[in-house]
Amino acid sequence: MLLWNRIVGLAATAVFCLMVVACATQGAPSGLVISDVTVVSAERAEPLEHAYVRIIDGRIAEVTKRPLHGEHEVDGAGYYLIPGLIDTHVHLAITPGWPAPMSPEQAAANPDIVAAAIAQDPRSFLFHGFTTVLDLIGTGERTARWNALDIRPDAYFCGMTAVLNGEFRVVLTPGFSYGRGPDIDPDIYTAATAVDHIATDGALCVKTTDPMTLKQAQALVSVAHAHDLPVFIHANRKDSQGLAVAAGMDVIAHGMWRNMDESAALDDDARDILASVIRNYIGYQPTTQVIVALIDELDEGYLLRPELADVYPRTLVDWYGNEISGRAAEAFSAIGVDSVIEFRRATVGRATEITRIMADNAAHLLFGSDTPSATTYSNPPGLNGRLEMNNWIAGGVTEEKLFRALTIDNATIMKLQDEIGTVEVGKTANLLLLGANPLESVVAYDAIKTVFLHGQPIARETLSARNAKMK
Repeated sequence: MLLWNRIVGLAATAVFCLMVVACATQGAPSGLVISDVTVVSAERAEPLEHAYVRIIDGRIAEVTKRPLHGEHEVDGAGYYLIPGLIDTHVHLAITPGWPAPMSPEQAAANPDIVAAAIAQDPRSFLFHGFTTVLDLIGTGERTARWNALDIRPDAYFCGMTAVLNGEFRVVLTPGFSYGRGPDIDPDIYTAATAVDHIATDGALCVKTTDPMTLKQAQALVSVAHAHDLPVFIHANRKDSQGLAVAAGMDVIAHGMWRNMDESAALDDDARDILASVIRNYIGYQPTTQVIVALIDELDEGYLLRPELADVYPRTLVDWYGNEISGRAAEAFSAIGVDSVIEFRRATVGRATEITRIMADNAAHLLFGSDTPSATTYSNPPGLNGRLEMNNWIAGGVTEEKLFRALTIDNATIMKLQDEIGTVEVGKTANLLLLGANPLESVVAYDAIKTVFLHGQPIARETLSARNAKMK
């Protein structure tokens, strides 16, 4: 079915392109035109300066240096047009969002705060340029409800299966949703029946986790690949990443962190596993910001950071400050907060070293933020991804490699490269207009002027939680 859908999509794109040529020859202004802009897109060896991009019915109809006119026009002079960004590791745990740190009782007692947070959640992703997200523990029903919102990134999902008591089970929600445990399908599955369930639900991929035996992991990969579904594994330790390599999994959805009794220095086994990841071109998501966020939640001044005002409603920030700020630090009072911070900082250093190894050896780096990673307020939607970009640059990743990972490389692992990821005729017009070139500096992603969602321009400032009244 997935293959048939792709064939139909390619045919539709071909017909669309023929229609575009016909429209262009008529000469009448049509659609929306972004004029005199510099196009930055991975399929081009160099940016295309003084370009004109026509959008019709939510798709890119023309990309040319020939001046165009449309029914609506956006002056792109001095700006850069790039594909919308893609985050292939989020958790839309509460439909259609979160705040995850609330208990069910707290949520019930604060319905207005919860409603404001849920309404802002998709806008915060868009504010930071993410027009596509991949929920790594999702369902078709929950994803459809997200996509029914008027303004939101396009969401796709991986179905999750894990081995519990020796049998495969389908996991329906993550284990940190409002502080409750994961919801598990009660029936017992084999790897084949679990993947059949996930594929039938409309997933783009399969997510799994350790522990499982190598034989179980290989069986899961075999049946997932038979359905043309890549396999992502939650593997944030040396042994689980070794399992991912041995089983031939497609994406390791975390960096290689460490246990409390494990040195921050990489031993020979860890380096050998990383070398195998690189050699086998397995997708790798460093997700360093997850550890940084665990340090941030121990910072008493974290909630005063001005950038939070763009992604969290003021009422939610105030509630966090009054109700749960300091809770994480209290939990470590017996062993000392300073020692915990020191351990986590050393882990960040280890993660940075791993990112540098990957960057230096042309590894298959894929961009994922793991938003939110747990019941914490220090993984804000959108902002968490933006900060993860800084971690990549600190680890020696070039701006060009980061740009590819945020766009075409993520589109390709999702098998959506014919729909999104570049600025090309026939593709969905999910685009960003920037005031700087992202191939020159990561700070260009702070200079978003306009987000185009299915061809509709949205001024970035209207997406900020600071300007809720503008919505």
